[in-house]
Amino acid sequence: MMTVQLEALTEGVRRHFRHVHETRMKDIPILNPALQVQTVGFQHTENGCLGVLITPWFISLMLLPCEGDDWHDLTVGSTQTHYFPAGAFDFLLAYDVAIGRYQTCSLLSPVLEMEDQPAAVAFAEAALEALMDPANRETREQQQYKGQPLEQNTAAEAEQAAMDEAKPDQGCDRRNFLRGRFRDGNAVEKESA
Repeated sequence: MMTVQLEALTEGVRRHFRHVHETRMKDIPILNPALQVQTVGFQHTENGCLGVLITPWFISLMLLPCEGDDWHDLTVGSTQTHYFPAGAFDFLLAYDVAIGRYQTCSLLSPVLEMEDQPAAVAFAEAALEALMDPANRETREQQQYKGQPLEQNTAAEAEQAAMDEAKPDQGCDRRNFLRGRFRDGNAVEKESA
């Protein structure tokens, strides 16, 4: 259940991005007319208030500062790394006078392939679920192959990852979903919001 403070924050985000949609983004060809601005699944985490923002031009993970913090010590435009059960994810710190500072991690942009609002909401909910699932954490070998800094994985995580990798392909699992890999080998182009 959302707190009053979190509901006020997310209502401010919705109001702001609806205004952006009706003004700055009006008649831009990358808009998906089947989508509208919506916030999904916002909850308090140790990183901030986390949820997904759906707009007709992008879908992004979004972090808002929790009560008593405004991230004034962080530089707008900088990248902040946050750790979740699925691993480390980079968020871009943004600022708008209407809503203050916030951080985003793009999931999909543009969103032209989204059929309708329920599909976008299902996509957002699946992304949040996958983010909170430690089974989606990359193994040390996968990080090394990609040239990423190595994270410390426990033996149990490494064993689980090895078991997951040995399973036959059953379509787009949550790990591949978060990494933009799909059964047919096509990847979704990821951009900053």
